Amino acid sequence: MSEDLDRISLTLPSSMVDRLDGIVDEWEYASRSEAIRDSLRDFFATYEWESGDEQHHHGTIVIVHDHHVSGIADELQTVQHEMSDIITSVQHIHLSHDTCMETLVVAGAGDSITELANRLRAIGGVQQVKVVVVDE
Repeated sequence: MSEDLDRISLTLPSSMVDRLDGIVDEWEYASRSEAIRDSLRDFFATYEWESGDEQHHHGTIVIVHDHHVSGIADELQTVQHEMSDIITSVQHIHLSHDTCMETLVVAGAGDSITELANRLRAIGGVQQVKVVVVDE
């Protein structure tokens, strides 16, 4: 690690320590500290884009929808075309006879990514929208 490290104390219930230790072992982290640093990086990235910032982010938006709902494909495509400036890639997958999943790779300001996710959530027949945003 190239930056100086500061030592802090962290107080957790024993059940959380047990879970943390299990994850450290299972995911083969070098230490509890490295696992917590990794978690904090994700926490910071989530905080930044959920705060509606203008900072540039990369991530994915996963949409699960019922493809039998009349006009849903057109509505999804309309929103995607209207916000194509932040969408870099789209993948469409058939999960079952009734259900499809689309994965949108996005890059742009946090508030734009949030706007896109909210517009997709508002479409009738969309069952689930998950957003994952990462820092560079």
